[in-house]
Amino acid sequence: MSTLIDSAEAQLDKYLSASDLPSAIKLLNDDSTTINLTRDRFISIFAAIEDATSAPSENQLIADPDQIYPAVSPGRSTMTDAYSALKSRGHLLAFGAAGNGNVLAGGSKTVVPKLLEEILSMKMSSLTPQPSNTLLVAGAVLATAEAVLALVTGWDFSVLALLTVLLSLADRLLLNGAAFEFLQRLIMPSYAEKVRRHEAGHFLVAYLLGCPVEGCVLSPLAALKDVRFAGTVSAGTSFFDKELSLQVNGRKPLTRDSIDRFSVIVMAGIAAEAIHFGQADGGAGDEMALVRFLTQIMPRSGGARLWDGDTIKNQARWGVLQAVLLIKRYKPCYDALCDALERGGDLGECVYAIEKAVRDNNVVVHEQPLGVILDRGEYGVWLTDTEKEGDKQLTVPVDSQTPSAPALSMLKGEQNVKNELVDTLSEEEVLREYKAVMEKKLKDIDDKLGML
Repeated sequence: MSTLIDSAEAQLDKYLSASDLPSAIKLLNDDSTTINLTRDRFISIFAAIEDATSAPSENQLIADPDQIYPAVSPGRSTMTDAYSALKSRGHLLAFGAAGNGNVLAGGSKTVVPKLLEEILSMKMSSLTPQPSNTLLVAGAVLATAEAVLALVTGWDFSVLALLTVLLSLADRLLLNGAAFEFLQRLIMPSYAEKVRRHEAGHFLVAYLLGCPVEGCVLSPLAALKDVRFAGTVSAGTSFFDKELSLQVNGRKPLTRDSIDRFSVIVMAGIAAEAIHFGQADGGAGDEMALVRFLTQIMPRSGGARLWDGDTIKNQARWGVLQAVLLIKRYKPCYDALCDALERGGDLGECVYAIEKAVRDNNVVVHEQPLGVILDRGEYGVWLTDTEKEGDKQLTVPVDSQTPSAPALSMLKGEQNVKNELVDTLSEEEVLREYKAVMEKKLKDIDDKLGML
């Protein structure tokens, strides 16, 4: 037996050293083999993933700016298979923990600002990206430096100002703004941490939702060097949702679950900043990405609705709600990921840090939502069963088709819904709420059918 194990491990090492990811996946999926996946082997698998997704041919396939979402490519399909193989082997406990509709806020998806503030105990303004004064500060510093230089050297101030403008343009065109960001980090030391925590939010939430992460860059220079980002961003996290890709590119019917996954991931950077700093400064680009994505979704039948301003705003609130709850629920994983990013960790080291945090901190993957949102009253109701340390929790099944607690209460003989919750509602209220829930479910089904 020992010889067989040694042989399988040696074969895996051979595949990984050659970046032969398909063969490595095949070996990992072989139930007849037992492999000790050391930290080095674990990280090597993700290094092979980065190699596969960084190939020029891969990124030529996603370069079309008119695409709503990148099409499935060989490298990204293989990456998805690699994550699945590691998950099935028990190495990725947190990956997909919030997938398949296993959200922390169940029930209705209508989230008005007042209800959002109540659930999160956060002001709506803290979750709204604010205009940054970075350019103003940097401009003032540069103008002061130019004035001092002009006085000391006797050079013409207008010439220095023109030279600064030309250098700024060159920095943007040739270095993706790396020089300006270097200056920005000198002026604002906290800026780097904000970028790191913002991207960690995207990274962790994508991971929890079961979308393979392929890379993360924290500076314009790193983005410029990485073909997957192609110098289009100053910092970013690249993830891939195979199901969404197939759906928006016409291979499968588009589902609301896929739209929801994308929405939560996009809003996760804003959520992370608001949690740690009390205010999201970055994220305006994320909001625009969500708006662009939703407005490009074209209905395929006369009964389907286009996403308008109100529905897009609601989707953004619902997405940031789920993201905040996930980041708080998996805080040990988030903190470990931030530490790994601060150390300059690559993809494998970041994923390893998340999974190590799960084991070291005995993080239990959630199986039930914290509560449900009911379409009751003027603003809606956040209904929970018990209160614990100021947060409310509710025991309900994880089935994404489950609409609300009152409807579940009617089935309390079959499902584990607390008696206290049932007692708060009269029989008439239960029946009325159940009717409303069923009507909403039928409307949701009609909407989904209309989008096909």
